Amino acid sequence: MPNSGHVVVCGLDHLGLRTIEELRLRDEQVVGVGDDADADEALAASGVRIVVGNQRLSRVLRQADVGSASAIVLTGDDDLGNLDAALAATELNPTIRVVIRIFDQELGAHIPQLFHDAVALSSSALAAPGFVSAAIDGETGASFTLAGRVLSSRQSADPAIGGTSIPIARLHADRTVELLPDTAATEPDLILVDVAEPTDGPRPTPVPRPTRTSRRHGMFGTIRARLSTPEQRLVRFGAILLALWVVSAILFEAFAGLSPLDAVSYVVTLLTGAAVPADVDAAKDNAALRVYAIFLSLIGAAIVAVIYAFITDALIRSRLLQTLGRRTIPSDITDHVIVAGLGSIGYRVALGVAARGVPVVAVEVKDDGRFVSPARAAGIPVVIADARHPEILEELRLGTARAIVAATDDDLVNLSAALNARALRPDLRVVVRLFDPEFALRVQHGFSIRFTRSVSHLAAPAFAAAAVGSEVVATVPVGDKRVILFARLRVPAGSMLEGRLASSLGGAGALRVLAVADPGSEVARWTFPDDEIMDADEEVVVAATRAGLGELLRLAATPTKRDVA
Repeated sequence: MPNSGHVVVCGLDHLGLRTIEELRLRDEQVVGVGDDADADEALAASGVRIVVGNQRLSRVLRQADVGSASAIVLTGDDDLGNLDAALAATELNPTIRVVIRIFDQELGAHIPQLFHDAVALSSSALAAPGFVSAAIDGETGASFTLAGRVLSSRQSADPAIGGTSIPIARLHADRTVELLPDTAATEPDLILVDVAEPTDGPRPTPVPRPTRTSRRHGMFGTIRARLSTPEQRLVRFGAILLALWVVSAILFEAFAGLSPLDAVSYVVTLLTGAAVPADVDAAKDNAALRVYAIFLSLIGAAIVAVIYAFITDALIRSRLLQTLGRRTIPSDITDHVIVAGLGSIGYRVALGVAARGVPVVAVEVKDDGRFVSPARAAGIPVVIADARHPEILEELRLGTARAIVAATDDDLVNLSAALNARALRPDLRVVVRLFDPEFALRVQHGFSIRFTRSVSHLAAPAFAAAAVGSEVVATVPVGDKRVILFARLRVPAGSMLEGRLASSLGGAGALRVLAVADPGSEVARWTFPDDEIMDADEEVVVAATRAGLGELLRLAATPTKRDVA
């Protein structure tokens, strides 16, 4: 990648602005492109030039000097729009590096083959593991694959899974964090990452698919659920009918001289409209009983009509719910995670929770939401409702839930759902998606909500790093607003990285070298000698802070003095 040239960031939403911030922390020159001119004032102070317009137009891209740019980062939430803008940019600059946000990972897999130099990233796929681990495990529990190994975070008091343990943070009681401490992995208050052998460690559990057997069990489960939670109108109607039946049987037994069994049978025939046996006419000698028998016959006719109405209502409702795709939540579900909001991040979180083998229930306000049908196809029960309402939270079996993840596209809705859930279950683990990381921190402190997550905060470092030639594989949240980045970087020939000791790159609090991969090798060496020298085209695998990764990228982009001369 050329050492000169600026980075063009298209999309001035939360992710785009956060990506610009990450690039500016690395002293990159940035030009922003977006339809919103309001961001101009916010970014002007940081030396970012803003071009207002549609990123898909070649005229707008020319104004952003795409022809001389080293990279373009497309952060919009429209896959087609991002792809169109990428094609337009490569027409103006065929060698430009393209970093494109693509939700569809199958489409994203083809992106490197379609462009000269391109990387496809999904912000929801990058951020979802942070939500999943917070909901299931709390502070730790993130699991990801890096350079052929499975890495899992845990607290130092938890049992190790074997292999190497790397301290990535010390979390103090006041929630302050010391990142990448230079200490032994056995000390208390540490958050560790265990590096397991390829055959060890956690393996993703396949997302369950509905089968014929599961559907059959689901039908009986639905019946059990209906019986365990009957509608109140049916309960009231049944209670009135039973009371009328008992009272009437007693009257006919007392005043018509019928046996108890004959009295009960006689009342049943009157209430159901069945023919009365010729030898049984309990009211023939008593005018009052005859009038009462006529009354019961009329009541019986009404009862038949009401029963048919209930049956019709149940059939139509069942068919409508089936058409809308709403699943009845199993009555015996427990220790599950509730995901409120089936947008791109909510859908990824729901799949991630299911892949960990934990039951999950989703609630979405729009019955035609983009991810409602895919979630149902994955076997995830979906309730079409507003998660802010207490009665809906109770329907979601909040009383037996492990956690709730509020992941809609509206901060206010997320905060309201989280607070209402905690009011019903003060001990419930609550994870809230908030767009602004600073607001998320204030919510943590002001409302005592321990886990807040920002998608842009978790995903932007990967987009910024990709723009300057690095690959951020995972972003692990630590404490309130800090993250540790796990990345891979190729050593450019002639850069200040070439010829340096791998051990000299590490520094307490900023960066730690985890592994080295030889040129052209798919397998990294997770143990290497202290005198390991970095050669051109080798890959270095690191855990780093944002500043630490920025310094590593600076060394990779800086030529040695002899090359400059």
